[in-house]
Amino acid sequence: MIVSGGLYTIERIVEQLSASIVAAGYASQGEGIDRAPYYSGFFDNFFVWFFFFLGFLLLAYGFPKSNK
Repeated sequence: MIVSGGLYTIERIVEQLSASIVAAGYASQGEGIDRAPYYSGFFDNFFVWFFFFLGFLLLAYGFPKSNK
């Protein structure tokens, strides 16, 4: 689940950096297209929901069973 959250966060950071690089080009009187950041949803990336589901299964399986 931590890997899932990390991938989702990294994906959003890279998207913001990409939009910021284009904005910096505008600030220096450069040419280009307007680039607004597009943040994908949580389940749009296969690896994000896969690791979330895998982490949830491992968490549920790892809970202690009844000790008899």
